Amino acid sequence: MQLPLFKSDKKHEKPGFSGTKKNILNDILKTDLNFTVYNEVNRRHYWHAFPAKFPPQLPALFIEYLTDPDEIVLDPMMGSATTLIEANRLGRRSYGLDIDPLAIINTNAKLKCIDRRRIENHLNSIVYNAENKYKSNKKFLAEKIDKRFDEATMDFLNYWFQKSTQLELMALLTEIEKIEDDDIISILYSVFSSTIITKSGGVSMARDLAHTRPHRVQGKKVKSAIQEFAIKVRKILNENVNGVYSNQAAVIKGNARNIPLRDETVNLIVTSPPYANNAIDYMRAHKFSLVWLGYSINELKELRKQYIGAESKININEEPFSKRILKKIESIAEIKSSKSQAFRRYCYEMLKSINEMYRVLEKESPCIIVVASSKICGIDVETHKCLADLGREVGFEVIGIGKRLIDRNRRMMPFSAVKGNSKIEERMHQEYVIGFWKN
Repeated sequence: MQLPLFKSDKKHEKPGFSGTKKNILNDILKTDLNFTVYNEVNRRHYWHAFPAKFPPQLPALFIEYLTDPDEIVLDPMMGSATTLIEANRLGRRSYGLDIDPLAIINTNAKLKCIDRRRIENHLNSIVYNAENKYKSNKKFLAEKIDKRFDEATMDFLNYWFQKSTQLELMALLTEIEKIEDDDIISILYSVFSSTIITKSGGVSMARDLAHTRPHRVQGKKVKSAIQEFAIKVRKILNENVNGVYSNQAAVIKGNARNIPLRDETVNLIVTSPPYANNAIDYMRAHKFSLVWLGYSINELKELRKQYIGAESKININEEPFSKRILKKIESIAEIKSSKSQAFRRYCYEMLKSINEMYRVLEKESPCIIVVASSKICGIDVETHKCLADLGREVGFEVIGIGKRLIDRNRRMMPFSAVKGNSKIEERMHQEYVIGFWKN
């Protein structure tokens, strides 16, 4: 269905802001975007650990003041689904796109309706049967593991998971996979993953998987995977999870460089792309649960090469980069060629992505990109300014660039115990909110 255009000369009166949508966007970018006071938000945002996700209040602010009910919001790099959940809460339709399989799994789960009774019944059966299999039929579970994983994946599991944990996880999967209800399975897969990838603890031998910089901890005391799974499911059931309209959102496994939507059909884009130097390596952590959910280590390695800004080489056409971007590329090349090539690839792929955003966005509509800068070889690449240049190149008008402090406790950024040891730690204390406008 073709949506009506939202004319920029139409007054868009809402409490706190007034004027045209373009003026409201400009005013929002000048407001306090730090969100130091957190109101209660939908608990679905916290079902699964995910690094560097922005606070729900940020996309909600733009969605509430720059769109009307039933209009379409897009996040082409949806990650933890923050934009989609807030769009649905506010009565907007939404599309989410991501190349990361775990982002797809978690988003599908977060957008499902919760039937407490059905999930409780399944949970009781899963836990009871899994515990029985683990206690009395370890041989059966070991054989299932041998058949399920190839040699490279098995080597990974043996390094990061105790044998007892492997058997417990296999027992859980054996029971989950018996369920015929896809909605229930979707939720349980996400919870299963969250028992492995978590801000603290977790059932692997890794420390701090939520920050995507796992380190093996010799002698780590690992909790029962079956019991942790049960605790997490019950926690979800005990939380207020209303306010999500699953029929209002569509989740697409795909690439932001090729958005499968028609021209000029989206009313607002709110997204947060990857960091320029691959500082947050999502796959490095996500593979810990994805290997259990049907992906081999080698498949995940190949998939990682497709991520924006990956260091693997690709054919890059000559692009009309700004003088700023070319200077950054040259400065990095003087220090390390491979890092320069990676940054060039990042800019090239972000140009393609922003061009796609421009294509699917209706005229007289905004696009919001939230990004932190990065240091590559000691050079601040000023990612926000580079992306602003790329936006201008494809036809966007830059209304402004807001600045906000990162709440590191909530944003779950990688950390370093030694001051100055981590480049991401040195730099990522603030991020920028770029306000683009399609005339």
